[in-house]
Amino acid sequence: MDMAMTQKRRNPSIYVIGVASFVSMSGYSADVTFTPSVEAGLVFTDNVDREPEQIQSVIATLGAGLKADVVGAEGYFNFDYQIRQLLYSDDNERDDLYNNLDFVAEKGLFHSGFFVDANASIQNVARSLDEDAAADIFSGNTVENQRGEIGFGYRSNPLSQIDLESRIFTRASRSGDRLGDYNGYGASVSFANGQSIKDVFWQIDASYDYKKAREDELGDTRYTALSETLGLQTIHGFSPLLRLNYENLEGTTNLNSRKTVSWGPGIRYFWHKRSYAELSYNFSEDDINPDFWAGSVNFNPTPRTRLYLEYGKRFFGDAYELLFSHRNRRVTNTISYTEEPVSFDRTNFTVGDRPEDITLVRLLDWTSTLDLRRSQYSLSVFGRQEEALTVFSENQEERSYGTRVSASHNLTRRFKVNGAYEYAKYDFERIAGANQNDDYHTLDIGGSYQHFEKLTSSFGYRYSSRQSSSSIYEYDENRLYYDVRMSF
Repeated sequence: MDMAMTQKRRNPSIYVIGVASFVSMSGYSADVTFTPSVEAGLVFTDNVDREPEQIQSVIATLGAGLKADVVGAEGYFNFDYQIRQLLYSDDNERDDLYNNLDFVAEKGLFHSGFFVDANASIQNVARSLDEDAAADIFSGNTVENQRGEIGFGYRSNPLSQIDLESRIFTRASRSGDRLGDYNGYGASVSFANGQSIKDVFWQIDASYDYKKAREDELGDTRYTALSETLGLQTIHGFSPLLRLNYENLEGTTNLNSRKTVSWGPGIRYFWHKRSYAELSYNFSEDDINPDFWAGSVNFNPTPRTRLYLEYGKRFFGDAYELLFSHRNRRVTNTISYTEEPVSFDRTNFTVGDRPEDITLVRLLDWTSTLDLRRSQYSLSVFGRQEEALTVFSENQEERSYGTRVSASHNLTRRFKVNGAYEYAKYDFERIAGANQNDDYHTLDIGGSYQHFEKLTSSFGYRYSSRQSSSSIYEYDENRLYYDVRMSF
């Protein structure tokens, strides 16, 4: 068995210690809920390796978990840890232990505005998207990725004269195959006028993010950004303003570094206090972009509805941003489009990537849900494009997009059925070697039954298929599963 598959974290004690610390800090007035659980199940697959030559296997699963939720006057934390042992009928060398963790916490300090926060996760991610983007722990082509972050910050009262939030943090990431491991630190500041200020408005956002590969490896990245807007404030009508934008991206060499600076006057037209349209002319002080026009629209008629559109220029040229959110009693819609530089991202690794390479990620996400009395329906659409900014990167561009539709319905108070269909497409454009195109289809049909208050079983069928321009990667797989879980 590949050594990378066996390097799983066996001792989660560091996270348990962190949870205990936040519990003790939360005080006696906190609402605390602990939910231990155990589970056992069987999975049958007719293609355990997900290869053209199929091998059947029955996989026994044994697991345990702990969920904890604490909400206090000045803090909260959510902790969800699960451990699962898999036992394969076809080859016991496949047997392995897997961890999964989601942890997030924040604690205010003595009603001062200062706070500490932390988050950690353990995920089993696809070893490589071009090998199998749909890999999971049962197919085995995954790598355990561990990430943790601790921060310290300050948050003011936005109802007063200033609205200030600042934070410093340190973080680390580790993977079972050591690819993408890094240590890092950074800081962020958001400074704006408070709601009691009536004559002027300002918004200053600054951030710094540093990532360094582990000591025995080369590579580090730095990203610094500053955005500033200052203007006269009106409730209705026109307001003059001045803008300043600065970005500095530093890769492993000067060939992989970019810096842009622009500033200029502009004007906003307010329909009301939360909705406006803005137009500005920006003088560019770098060699990447010429002088340019920029604009934005912020339409926020109610707290339940917001539309934000923005156009400008950044270190990669034309830049766009979109956010739309709307919710009512039954329907929730969220659409977002962002463009950001990314480095050391193990969750989207492909063969030929160097984790320290900087890529420009364009990400589109649309999620819509409909909640009825006994049913829920959801639709999600995603699109992701990665463009290499590093001169020596082997992969020039990667694109993926897809959609997922799902539904669940409560036939009775104890019996629920669900179904989902997902389609995803991945395109890999390489500088050297053949390009690769993959299409994934997944169909899920299942249900769950609550035998007693603490005892629930789930069962289902999954069909997965992959068509690829490289025939060695094509597969079809059928799975049947049954699982029983007891909570305490």
